[in-house]
Amino acid sequence: MIVPYHLLQVSGSIVFAAQGTDILSFNSSLEHLSTWKYPVKATETPSEAVADAEASATLEAPPTPEGPPAKRRRTENDEKEVQTGDAAAPSSTNGQKKGRFHHKPQPVNLSNEKPFINCLLTTANGSHVIAATGSDKTIWVFEHDGSGNLKQLSQRAMPKRPCSLTLTTDQKTILSADKFGDVYALPLIPSAEPSLPPTVQSLPSRSATPASVPVPFKPQANDKTVHTKRNLKALENQKISMKLSLKAAAEKSADETQPAFEHTLLLGHVSMLTAITVAPGIGATGEQREWIITADRDEHVRVSRGIPQAYFIEGFCLGHEDFVSRLCVIPSRPELLISGGGDDDIFLWKWKDQQLLSRANILDQVKHAVEPEPTKVAVSRLKAFALVSGETMVAVICEKIPAVVLFNLVENTLQHIVTYTLKDEGVPLDVEMLSNDKLVVSIDTTEGVGPNAGPFLVLTRDDPEVWDQKPIVDVPAGETELNAHDLQKLLYTTESLRKMSDFD
Repeated sequence: MIVPYHLLQVSGSIVFAAQGTDILSFNSSLEHLSTWKYPVKATETPSEAVADAEASATLEAPPTPEGPPAKRRRTENDEKEVQTGDAAAPSSTNGQKKGRFHHKPQPVNLSNEKPFINCLLTTANGSHVIAATGSDKTIWVFEHDGSGNLKQLSQRAMPKRPCSLTLTTDQKTILSADKFGDVYALPLIPSAEPSLPPTVQSLPSRSATPASVPVPFKPQANDKTVHTKRNLKALENQKISMKLSLKAAAEKSADETQPAFEHTLLLGHVSMLTAITVAPGIGATGEQREWIITADRDEHVRVSRGIPQAYFIEGFCLGHEDFVSRLCVIPSRPELLISGGGDDDIFLWKWKDQQLLSRANILDQVKHAVEPEPTKVAVSRLKAFALVSGETMVAVICEKIPAVVLFNLVENTLQHIVTYTLKDEGVPLDVEMLSNDKLVVSIDTTEGVGPNAGPFLVLTRDDPEVWDQKPIVDVPAGETELNAHDLQKLLYTTESLRKMSDFD
């Protein structure tokens, strides 16, 4: 199956779309402009990688030693007589020897997780694009020339896999949150001579300690002192097992080593962190400052001070009864925050006072979109857009539900406008606002869709409650193909945040 466009970002008249490991750019008419492809090592092709994995996972039997077979002694579990010389050993029906040292070959998992893009954002002026890839835990920064062309400036592998990215209000610092609960700050443009922050430099590297350096395996026996087939096989297996153990220890040591670029640990949650955003405001003494707002799997929305006092917690916006997966600060009214996740409602907060202003039910708005009617929803996208008329529109997408729910922000409440059902087009993955109040929606068309379905759907309106649709089908299909199981794991991860007790 071809991977659909699962992440969207709009910068001026340019639309950036992530498709698996690639980033494509389009103009406002969704005509393809350019493509950035994830770099693959020139020295290793996918077929070579699979061959290496097979070679490392297969335990080959050592060659049969020359000369007559050695004496075989009976053990307690043997029922046969002692055999010497050319006597044949007992064999099973399939021709393989049986015994307590015989093990069935275990299946080898040769599927390597691909470094798909799981975060995508742009700076306010559109000069840079930031992305994060999953399995390699890397944050990429690109320079944008304004015409859709990207030039890679840096790639930095984080200690843990980033799950959410945002930028500080001055657009100079990236805040990276991972599911282990940590939030790191790193400059958008790395300095010419990167150095670790003082707090990081003071930490000893665990990989440099003698105790963490694995000792090379030197067996006492060798193929000159061992002659029986069984012992030669055991010796060969020991060598292969120790080689794999050393490789795993080296990878673990490298993973625990602090990155050698400028970064700072700002704050942490004791639960799985799911979303991060920043909000500007006025401090107690009248100064302009910002706050960092984070959400986690344990229903918390936490408000912390910005850099350099991110360790100081201002308070919690409490009210969710299930996980929180998305946060959105209203651009025209930054004192307001919308949060959503596994609850039936999305919440509107005056975040600085931790005050809940109103709630808007999502489950009731999407029940007619699918059959049978859903009993729970998981908010996978939550975005606010400023309209030409001066109004603020909020768009909500729930995982695996073919509908886009639209609200208007009226004073301190969210008023439902329309629920646009996409039964014949597919399942929406992301949504962005183009110029002239035009919405572009990326679609997963891999299951049960109409003949005119395409990877994008453009929604325009002349009346607040009447939206016209235009499927965009003349778009590069992409080259990344996955099986259905891997595609589901890539596209749909929000519902997995729900705790098992909630499924009962």
